[in-house]
Amino acid sequence: MADEFISNTPDFNNPSSSSPNRESVKILLIGSNRGINSIIYWLHRLGFAEVTAWSKPQVAPNSEHKEVMSITVKQVTVD
Repeated sequence: MADEFISNTPDFNNPSSSSPNRESVKILLIGSNRGINSIIYWLHRLGFAEVTAWSKPQVAPNSEHKEVMSITVKQVTVD
């Protein structure tokens, strides 16, 4: 199930996109569908990630308030 959730995100476990100084970091949003969309568009305006880089919202496990979640993966340089 986790593989299905992150399969739409770029660079996940892609050996060709990795190098000794780079690693994948997953960013997960959990909240209402409206709240998540607001953050995704805000981060897009800041140049953080394309809107299409986020997975489709899915129901968050053990969610008491019918929350959803969306994830993206960013490649970062580490020292």
